[in-house]
This record gives sequence, C-alpha cells and structure tokens, in this order.
Amino acid sequence: MAENAIVIVGLIIGLLFGMSGIATLFNFMGMAMEETQQQLAKVGVVSTLVLLIIAIILIVKIRIISSLIVGAVIGAVLNVILEMNGVHLANAVFEIIGKSFGL
Repeated sequence: MAENAIVIVGLIIGLLFGMSGIATLFNFMGMAMEETQQQLAKVGVVSTLVLLIIAIILIVKIRIISSLIVGAVIGAVLNVILEMNGVHLANAVFEIIGKSFGL
C-alpha cells in the first residue's frame, strides 16, 4: 500500500511540474509573438521578412520542446499506470534493445 501511495504522490507531482513547464513554454511563445509583432510594425520590408523567418523558427522550436515535454509526461503517466497493474513494459523494451545490440 505504501508503494502505491508513493507512486501516486510522484505521479501528481510530475503532472503538476509538467503542466507548469508547458504553461511556461506557451508563455515564452506568446512573448516571442508579441515581440515579433512589435518589431514588424517598426521595420521595413526586408527586415520584416527576416523577422518573420526568425519568428517561424522560434515558434517551431517552442512547439517541438512543448510536445516533447507533453510526450514525456504522458509516457511517464502511462508507465506508472502499467507498472501499478503489473505490466513491466520498460523492462521488456530494454530487454529487446539489449538483445538487438547483443548485450
């Protein structure tokens, strides 16, 4: 029982920190969009194109990072749920990887 309680507390803490990280990344993306919008209003055509390309690159990077964090949180939650039900998926995956590399 104590082990399940520790796992559940860890799951809740992980979800809270994961959601906090995702909110921070979206905040950064919003700030980048605002700064880009302000810069686009001030500069000429050539600079506008350069800033637009930079903004697109920043948006793509932030989306990739946020999707990696979301994937990690979802994967951790699923792994915990499977471990609590007796399915040891991570061990099976590592065993298959070890066999393929001859370890």
